[in-house]
Amino acid sequence: MTRCIQCTRCVRFAAEIAGVQDLGMLGRGSGEEIGTCVEKLMTSELSGNVIDICPVGALTSKPFAFKARNWELKGTESIDVTDAVGSNIRIDSRGPEVMRIVPRLNEDINEEWISDKTRLFYDGLKRQRLNDPMIRGSDGRFKAVSWRDTFAVVAEVVHQVKPDEIVGVAGKLSDAESIMALKDFLNKMGSNNVWCEGNGSNPNADIRSGYFMNTSITGLEKADVFLLVGTQPRVEAAMVNARIRKTVRATQAKVGYVGPATDLNYDREHLGTGRQTLTEIA
Repeated sequence: MTRCIQCTRCVRFAAEIAGVQDLGMLGRGSGEEIGTCVEKLMTSELSGNVIDICPVGALTSKPFAFKARNWELKGTESIDVTDAVGSNIRIDSRGPEVMRIVPRLNEDINEEWISDKTRLFYDGLKRQRLNDPMIRGSDGRFKAVSWRDTFAVVAEVVHQVKPDEIVGVAGKLSDAESIMALKDFLNKMGSNNVWCEGNGSNPNADIRSGYFMNTSITGLEKADVFLLVGTQPRVEAAMVNARIRKTVRATQAKVGYVGPATDLNYDREHLGTGRQTLTEIA
């Protein structure tokens, strides 16, 4: 608060772009402060952008605050891989260590914003990193153990199940060699169930429309009606959700949603939860 100049940029960002009414001005006169009106955190997937728009540095990134000076950092232009949007980012590093991730301006994709996952996921490289394997004890709590003990437990469990009940899941960022080694291992165990994270066992890449967004992200601003089926863009693609909100605010576009109830931070009509709803719409 000693730095804050009460410009209310963060308040306006939260209300107009992020779509949450969590921040506001509290008090009057010299006692005026920015804060949350109730005792809770700012619950938005875009909250980290207030770090960039704060003109005086009152709002800072906790993992990066006071860790380095700007002139010590080497900036590398890159693309975010935590979701399918492909936000443009700059990775600032000092030596071999990633110090922070900030957005790059690209009006066609992410404008000047990035999601919190994009901004802060790098803390798993150093701070919130699991260096030791952990096994749940009899008391229900995890405890760190050696790799030898870990593999002994895994082997014991593997030998107690049928081969067709064993499934290997390859992460989205796994390299080909690791996936091949996993497949060879499962084949030796008598199982051929190798899945890739996020797309099940048999992804179909033959039909391009099955995985490709036909309009551009900027093209969303020209839409009159949105029909969201079985997706929660606020979680899965925060920047696309922000663009839809921008369109709804600017042109009063209609949004229909089919799927489990969720908060998308803009006006929408919940049409139903199942396939029957789609038949009725058709």
